[in-house]
Amino acid sequence: MKPLAGWSVVCLRPSAQQAAVRRAVQARGARHLALPGLRLAPAPDEHAARAALRDALACHTVVFTSPAAVMFAARLLPPRALRGQTAIAVGEGTARALARHRVSSITPPPDAMHSDGVLALPHWRDAAGPVGLVTAPGGRGVIAAGLAARGMELHRAEVYRRLPPRLDARHLRALDASTPPRAVLVSSGEALERVLAALSDALRTRLLDATAVASSLRLAELARDRGFAGVLVASAPTATAMLDALVGHVGTAGFR
Repeated sequence: MKPLAGWSVVCLRPSAQQAAVRRAVQARGARHLALPGLRLAPAPDEHAARAALRDALACHTVVFTSPAAVMFAARLLPPRALRGQTAIAVGEGTARALARHRVSSITPPPDAMHSDGVLALPHWRDAAGPVGLVTAPGGRGVIAAGLAARGMELHRAEVYRRLPPRLDARHLRALDASTPPRAVLVSSGEALERVLAALSDALRTRLLDATAVASSLRLAELARDRGFAGVLVASAPTATAMLDALVGHVGTAGFR
């Protein structure tokens, strides 16, 4: 029997990122439920975004904050235009997205694929010159603040937007029809908060009556604060690591 047979696993990632997670969930015998907590959209002013991206890609170091940042940047200018600079990817998924455009990158270790992990990279010890940041508006702003605190010149290119979800009847019916045990993959605090705000009281209760598998200690604390029935912390923010954390705890006495 597959390790997650009988489980329902809810993924809060944007629609474009659901397919890979669905395959990983189904490979472990669980039912995949898509509940996108964010919608991704292009920057509202394409001309301004392209100009900002051109400046960012000309910097000595260019940081890409997500796979979406790579995807939307590629629609404006080819990332392969990077020549001689250092590309930094916040996580493994971002590195893979860059690799599809023939751009190699450096990433934090698997257990530190987040903003703080980027700032802790040895690269910054000897880094010189301006830094490009390819991202979206909002977010925690940790990378920008950390680089500014070190006196580094920052060229920010906001190439896409994160918008509130549009959960339709199909999404809500799937959650309503799901049966325990359930798990929710939590890799974005913003996505979690937006989903909770969009659900009815009954469906919010149903979602919280689940095990939250968080991709970081910070998100685990957020999940506890929001009232999830159980909380796990994965070793990395990848879907594989998060599902492996759940598999490792299935069958543990008293754990839901």
